[in-house]
Amino acid sequence: MRTEILVTGSGGLLGYALKQICPEAIFVTRQDCDLTDPSAVRNLFAKLKPQAVLHMAAMVGGVKRNKAQNADLFAVNVQINTNVLKTAQEFKVSRLISVLSSCAFPVYADRHSTEADLHLGLPFEGNLGYGYAKRMLDVQTRLLWEQYACRFSTITPVTMYGPNDNWDLEEGHVIASLIHKSFIAKQNGDVLHVWGSGNAVRQFVYSFDVARIMLKVLEKYESPETAIIAPDNGITIRDLANLIARTMYFEGEIIFDKSKPEGQFFKVLKSNKPGDRFPDIDFTPINEGLKLTVKWFVENYDTVIRKRSMVH
Repeated sequence: MRTEILVTGSGGLLGYALKQICPEAIFVTRQDCDLTDPSAVRNLFAKLKPQAVLHMAAMVGGVKRNKAQNADLFAVNVQINTNVLKTAQEFKVSRLISVLSSCAFPVYADRHSTEADLHLGLPFEGNLGYGYAKRMLDVQTRLLWEQYACRFSTITPVTMYGPNDNWDLEEGHVIASLIHKSFIAKQNGDVLHVWGSGNAVRQFVYSFDVARIMLKVLEKYESPETAIIAPDNGITIRDLANLIARTMYFEGEIIFDKSKPEGQFFKVLKSNKPGDRFPDIDFTPINEGLKLTVKWFVENYDTVIRKRSMVH
């Protein structure tokens, strides 16, 4: 069956992980198809005739881009998701798994957010566009399940990290950016600057764990209700920065810049059905995941990361 799996948005870290685990699938990026164009998406499905779809394509960004381009992130992501899911329904795709985001959830200072909270209140203002587009993806999935009996599901991993991440110093997610900053600071004998106070709490999950879960959901889990993928209760950015510095063997000074944005103070999710959905998944501890990610970064710096930086 896996030769009939179509993977959208496969150029990032989750797509990279899936290519290692399930190389026989069909992987497409924005260079292969403009998913905002309904005709292009229809032509893609007509040509490939997939039986299953792992839908990961999205316009994404870090703290800075999410806030500056809220309207664009909403419009583009709604277009992409609407086109892919509607076309999958029209072509009678048997299974489709989409990836939501923790940004879609409201957050609470005194408790975890769960699947039941997804549509309560608004997402954080700084990523309202991206977060609400992901909520609409959840709504579309449920409606297609109800009206057309489409066996479409979603998962919601907390912030992913791993090999082939976006290493941009300003637009990348926090782990990738801090690894890159640590690398440069170590090379230059400089200090490591970290945005924010360091007190914000975030959760992270290793990309290969999410890839394995997606394939399990494809085969076993059938419900339109999203499944939160959160391996732990989170870590402060201060502790994360220190852990990355140790993993990078960076011994210089770390400065937390409170003048820079750091997003929500407390952003922690937890599944309301712990252990029921993926009881046999052993999540990679963050210290081990960081070692694997740093190793990939260092080994690929000259051929991939520095080259991308020069292009941009």
